Amino acid sequence: MSSLAVAEPPASRAPSRPPARSPVLSPASGPSRCGGERRMNASPAAAVQDGQLRSVDLNHVIKLLEDSGSKDLEKEQLKTLKKVVKHFENGLPLKDLAQIIEILKLCAEKMNEQEAFTEPLCELIELCGLPFQKKKLSDEVSYSKAVSKSIAQLGSLMSVPSSQVRIQICKCVVSFYNTELPRKLLSGYQPTSANYKIQMAELGGLAEALVLSLALVENQLTEKLWVLKALQHLSRSGVNCRLMMKAQAARILCLYLNGVDPSGQLVFHSSEILWNLLENTSKEEVVNQLSSLECVHALKEVFVDLLMHGFRHYDRQLRNDLLVVATLLAENPEASMIESGFAELLIALATFTEVKIPNPLVKAVKLTYSYEDFELKKLLFNIIRVLSKDPCAVQLLSESDVMPALLYYVKPNQKPGFHDWSAAQYEELQLHAIAILASVAPLLVDKYLSCQANTLLLVFLEWCIGQDRFLGQGNSFHGTGGRGNKLAQMRYSLRVLRSVVSLYDDAVNVNLCDQGAISQLLDILKYAANKSKEKEDAILLEIQADILFLLSALCENDLHRKELFSYEGVNILITFIQMDSKKLHSELGHNCLLLSALDCLWSCVIGCYTAENYFLEKQGIFLLLDLLALKQKNLCNVILGILVEFCDNPKTTLHISTWRGAKDQTAANLLIQLWRQEESDLGVKHDRYGRIVDMKRPIASSFQKQQEVIPMPANCPSFAIVEISENIRAKLYSLLCKLGFENLPGLSAKDCVTLAIIRHYIDFKVGEVWSEMCEELKEEFRPVVSDEEALKVISDAAEDTGRMVVALQTEVLESQHHREMQEEEKTYTKIQAIHKQREMVDKSWKNFLTRTSNYEALKKAKRLQEKSIEACRSKLKTQNGTVHSTDIKGLSTTFGNFIDNLRVYVRGGTGGMGYPRLGGEGGRGGDVWFVARERTTLKSIRDRYPQKRFIAGAGANSSVQALKGEKGKDCEVHVPVGISVLCDDGKQIGELNAAGERLLAARGGLGGSLATNFLPCKGQRRTVRLDLKLIADVGLVGFPNAGKSSVLSKISHAKPEIANYAFTTIQPELGKIMYADYKQISVADLPGLIEGAHANKGMGHKFLKHVERTKQLLLVVDISGFQLSIKTQFRTAFETILLLTKELELYKEELTTKPALLAINKMDLPCAGDNLNELMEQLQHPQDFLHLLQEEMIPANTLEFKDIIPISTYTGEGIEELKACIRKYIDEEAEQENEEYRKKKLVLLQTSEEQMKRS
Repeated sequence: MSSLAVAEPPASRAPSRPPARSPVLSPASGPSRCGGERRMNASPAAAVQDGQLRSVDLNHVIKLLEDSGSKDLEKEQLKTLKKVVKHFENGLPLKDLAQIIEILKLCAEKMNEQEAFTEPLCELIELCGLPFQKKKLSDEVSYSKAVSKSIAQLGSLMSVPSSQVRIQICKCVVSFYNTELPRKLLSGYQPTSANYKIQMAELGGLAEALVLSLALVENQLTEKLWVLKALQHLSRSGVNCRLMMKAQAARILCLYLNGVDPSGQLVFHSSEILWNLLENTSKEEVVNQLSSLECVHALKEVFVDLLMHGFRHYDRQLRNDLLVVATLLAENPEASMIESGFAELLIALATFTEVKIPNPLVKAVKLTYSYEDFELKKLLFNIIRVLSKDPCAVQLLSESDVMPALLYYVKPNQKPGFHDWSAAQYEELQLHAIAILASVAPLLVDKYLSCQANTLLLVFLEWCIGQDRFLGQGNSFHGTGGRGNKLAQMRYSLRVLRSVVSLYDDAVNVNLCDQGAISQLLDILKYAANKSKEKEDAILLEIQADILFLLSALCENDLHRKELFSYEGVNILITFIQMDSKKLHSELGHNCLLLSALDCLWSCVIGCYTAENYFLEKQGIFLLLDLLALKQKNLCNVILGILVEFCDNPKTTLHISTWRGAKDQTAANLLIQLWRQEESDLGVKHDRYGRIVDMKRPIASSFQKQQEVIPMPANCPSFAIVEISENIRAKLYSLLCKLGFENLPGLSAKDCVTLAIIRHYIDFKVGEVWSEMCEELKEEFRPVVSDEEALKVISDAAEDTGRMVVALQTEVLESQHHREMQEEEKTYTKIQAIHKQREMVDKSWKNFLTRTSNYEALKKAKRLQEKSIEACRSKLKTQNGTVHSTDIKGLSTTFGNFIDNLRVYVRGGTGGMGYPRLGGEGGRGGDVWFVARERTTLKSIRDRYPQKRFIAGAGANSSVQALKGEKGKDCEVHVPVGISVLCDDGKQIGELNAAGERLLAARGGLGGSLATNFLPCKGQRRTVRLDLKLIADVGLVGFPNAGKSSVLSKISHAKPEIANYAFTTIQPELGKIMYADYKQISVADLPGLIEGAHANKGMGHKFLKHVERTKQLLLVVDISGFQLSIKTQFRTAFETILLLTKELELYKEELTTKPALLAINKMDLPCAGDNLNELMEQLQHPQDFLHLLQEEMIPANTLEFKDIIPISTYTGEGIEELKACIRKYIDEEAEQENEEYRKKKLVLLQTSEEQMKRS
C-alpha cells in the first residue's frame, strides 16, 4: 500500500501476520529463571528497589482510594499513587497487574471529580506499556485470564472524557509492538515473551473496544489519529481483524476517509487498516460493509481529491490503493457504484486519453505518465472489465466511449501511441486493453460493428504473423508467451473474435467473412502450427484451438464457406488428427486442441461433398478410427457423431470397412467393443457369455431401473428417451446400420452375441417406452379391458423379441463351441501326425545304426549289392551288324567356371557433324547389337572384353565431297543362346532364344542436320544385364545329396564332380544323352534346392531360373529321405517330393504344369524296398496322407509324373529304363508340337484359299 510521509513515517504494508497463539499453547520464551537470578544477584540497586517494593501494599492503596473526604486525604492518595508509579517504573509483575488495573479504575472515577488525578492516571497507564515481568515460566499461562481482562479494561478507559488519557491509552497499545527489553529487572523476575501482550490483547478483545471508541473521538482529530494508529498496529493480526469487523470497522473507517485532516494521516491510517482487513478477513464481508451509498460516496470523494490535488508520490500510491478497493466494490452487485456516479467517473477516466472527447468529469485531470499513473491506467481498464459483468452497467458502457477507446490499441505498435509511455508499458497497456475488449465486445455488438472492429482486428492479426521486426517484452501477466514475438497480441485478438463470433450473430459473421476472414484464419493457423513444431507451449495450442473454433462457427450451415475451407483446411485438420496420443495427457492443451479440430471437422467439412471427398482421399476416416480405438470417453462421443454424419457420403462405409487397427482389428469389432464398454459403465446386466438377462428391459441401465415412475406431460421426454442422447449406444447402432449387420469381418463369437443385441436396439427402446407408458397409466388411471389387452400384447411382443435374441445368442455360442471342438480334433490329429513322423525318424535312425554297427549285417549287405551289380550288367552278345561307337569327340562338354549373369556397358556411336553452309547432314552413329551364337559363353565374353564396354563407331562428318555422311560402324556382340537382356531396373529389353537372332542394345545418335542446328547427337547409352537361362531338354531337380550329378554321369557323357556330401554341385552342369540312332537330348544338372529356395534362400533364384526353359523335369529323390543338417528336420521321400513341388510352385506356378518324371534313387540301400512300397502307396493316394503334414508344406497342385522309375546310380539299376523314358516323352512332346504346327499351317492355307475364292 502507499505510504504517506507526514508527522511520522508510515508503516509499510507487510504480509499479514499469522494469528497469535493462545498463551496456554505458547509458553514464555524468555531467559531462564536461573539466568535472571544471576542478573538480579549481580545488581545491588535492584535488590534495594525490591525491598522498597515490598513496603508498598497495593491492597492498602486500593482501600485508600476507595475512601473520599478531605483535601488531606486527596493529597495522601496522590502521594501514594506517585509512590506506586515510582516503584513499578521498570515494569509490572504479572501477579500485581489485576490490582494495578483496579487502581486505574478508581483513579478514573476520581478524575471525573478532581482533575489532579489525571497525571497519575496517565503515568499508571504508561506503566502498562512497559514489558510485563514473570517470576516463573508458568506465570504466563497461570495469569493469562487475569491479564487479558486487565488489558481489556484499557479499552473501557477510553470512555474517560480526557484527551490526555485517551492518547496515553493509544500510546500504551502501540508500545505493545515494541520488542525492546527493559533496562532493569526486578529481583527474581524475567520479562514475558515478546508477543505476550499482543496475544492477551487478542484474547481480551481490545481491538473491538477501540473501534467502538471511535464514536467518542469523532470530532477530536488528534485523538482519532492516535486511535487509528493503535488500530493499524492491531489489524496486523487476523484475530484482531475479525474482532474489528464485528464492530463494523470497515464501514466506520470508510466514512472517516473524507474527514478534514490537513496532514493526510487520517486517510493513510484508515486505508492501511482497510487493507489489513481485506487481507486478514473475508473480502466479501469487508465489501458488504463498504457497499452502502454513504461509503461509496466517501470513497469517491477521497479518490477525486487525491486525483486532483495529490501531487506527491505517496498521494498517487494511496489513490491507486483506493481504486483497488473500488474495484472490489464494483464486483459486488449490491454496491452503489452506479447510483453514486462513481462508475461513470471511472469509465470516463479510463477512456479520456484515447478518444480525446471533452468530458466535464475529467477536464481538469492530467496524467504525468509516471509509474503510479501507469498502474492507475491499468486499474481503470480493469474496472471496465469488472463493470462489464454487471447487467446494470451495460447501458452505462454503451453510452460512454469505451469501444473506440479500447480499439485505439488494436493497431501495430511500431510507434507507441503516447510518447511518454515506454515501449514495454505501451505493450502492456495494449494487451490489457485487448483483453478487456474480449469482455466488452459481446455486450456492445452494435458499437463493435459501427467502429469496424472486425477490420481492425483482421489487419492487426495480419501484422502479428508478418515479418516485421518486433521484440515483445512479455513482462506482464497478459504478455505471457510473447517475449520476443507477437504471440501475446495474437492470442488476445483471437479471444476478442471468439467472444463475438460465439454469439452467432449473422451481422458479425457476415462482416467477417466478407473481409476474407476464413482464408486469413487458415493462414494464421498454418503459422501457429509451424511455430508449434519448433517448440510446443500452452499459448500456441490455445491460439490454434481458438482459430479452429472461429472457423467452426463461421462455416457452420454455410456451404459456400465450407468450400472456401475445404482443401487447405482439410490438410491442416489431418495434421491435428494425426497427433501423437501420448500428448493428450501432457496437460498443455493438446486435448482441447484435438476436440476443437474434431468440432471444426464436423462444422466445416461435413455437408460439403468436395471437402468430404478430399478428407476421404487423405484417409481421414482411418485416422478417426485410430483415435476411436484409444477408447477415450471424451473423444468417442464426438468421433462417433462425425462418423454417423459422414456415412451420408456413400464412399465412407467402404473406408470404414477397409480400416484395420492393431492386431488386424476391424471397425465392426471396435464398435462392438465400445458398445460393451458403454454397457458396463451404465450397469446393464448380462450373463457371463454376454446374453440378455432381463427379458422385459434388456438394455436398461441401472440408473434407469432405479427411477420411480413419475407421470410427465406429453412434451417431456421420459427416461428411456433421455438416455438415448446421454450415451453413445444410439450412435453405435446408427453406424452399424450404415455398415450392415451381415457378413461383418473380424468378429468373434462374443462379438456376434453382442451384435444380436445391437441389431434390436430400436425394438428394445420401443419396448422401454411402452413399459414406462404402462406404468404411468397404472399410477393415474385404470385402463379399460380392450386397452389393457392391447398393452399386454405390446409388452409380450417386447419380451418375445428378447427371447428371440437370447435364442440366437445361444445358437451362436453353440456353433462356436462346435468349431472349437473341431479345432481341438484337428490339433490332436496334427499332434498324432507329428508323433508318427518322429517314430518314422526314430525307426530310420535305428535302421541306420543297425546297418553301420553290425559287421555281419554290413558284410551281408555288401554281398547282396555285388550280386545286384552283376545281375544288372549286360551280357556280351555277338552282333552281325555294324557296331557304331558312341564315343564322339567333344560330346562330354561340361561348363567349368560357369557364369549365368554379366553386366555390361553399351553406347551407340555419336552422329557426324552437319555442314551448315551447304545443308549437309552428318552420318548416323553406329548401333550396338547382341547376336546369339552357338558355343559362346558369358565367361568367354568376360575374358575377351575385361572392361565389359561396347561402343559403336561414330558417324562420318558431312563435307563438300560427301554432303551425306556415312553411318558409323555397328558393334556386334556375340552372346550365348538363351540370353535375356534386362535394364538395371529389371525391365526386360528382349530375349535371344535361337542362333542368329539379333537384338538392338543401343541406338546410334543422329547426325547433325537442320533439325539439330547441324550439331550431332550422342548415341544411346546404358548399362544392361545379360541373364542366361540354360536351354536344355531335361532339368534335374532335387534336394542336395539326392544323386543328381550321379544320374547325369550315368545317362550322359558329362563328368560332374561327385562326392558324399551336400552341395557338391555348386554350378549348373550340362550333359547330352547320346542314343544309338545319334539322337541327342541335353540334360541340365542344377545345384540342390533347400526349403525356402523360392524366397532366394540357398542358391535360390540364381539357378531356379534355369528350370524355366527346360521341356521336361526330372525329379531325383533319395528313397531314405533327406536331412540337411542336425539342426533341420528330417523329411521322408514323400515329404521331399511335396516340398520340391511347393518350391517350384512358389517360384513360378507355371513350372508345375511341365511334364515331369520321378527317379527314386539309392535303391541299393537296405530297407529301400519297404520304403518304396510305402512311397508308391502315398503317391497313388496323396490326399489320404496330406493331413499328416504341416499346412505350409502342402502345394496347391501336386505334380503329375509321367512315369516313376526306381534307380541306383551305384549298381546301375534302372538307368537304361530311365534313358528310354526320357527319350519316349521327349519324342511324344516333339510329335505333339509338330502336329500343332501342321494344324496351324493347314488353317492358314484354308483361310488363304477362301480369301482367294472371294476375291
